[in-house]
Amino acid sequence: MATGKLHLLVLHFPLALIIVAALADALWLWRRKTIFQEAGYFCIVLGAAAAIPAMATGIMLISTMNLTGDVAELGEMHESLGIMTTTVAALAAVVRILRKNKLSGTWGWAYAVLIAAAAALVALTGHYGGLLAFGKDYLSNIF
Repeated sequence: MATGKLHLLVLHFPLALIIVAALADALWLWRRKTIFQEAGYFCIVLGAAAAIPAMATGIMLISTMNLTGDVAELGEMHESLGIMTTTVAALAAVVRILRKNKLSGTWGWAYAVLIAAAAALVALTGHYGGLLAFGKDYLSNIF
């Protein structure tokens, strides 16, 4: 079975969860409501866990694609960014878990950097994935 083809099915779940974790954390900082703190915790832990099969299936898929030239470069960039995204999201989740969802001082700042980086990496990884899947001109005629 071509397990790599599952990448297109499993990638959206961690993508959404990591972005929502960052949004929930921002809302928690702004409003200081416990529900946002708990939502951020839940989303980053689940999102980081879900990123692992997304990354693994992506690596499997790209290894079967026989990409060349510029498209191969897009594939390598997408793969590298996907690995970075999973790593940063996992680090953010580990901080939340080890600190028992209590973030203050240096730990709070470290987590803020990690979750912001994870959200930015999700966007960048998705951009390169879109270019890879739909071509460089896909978004050129939007406006």
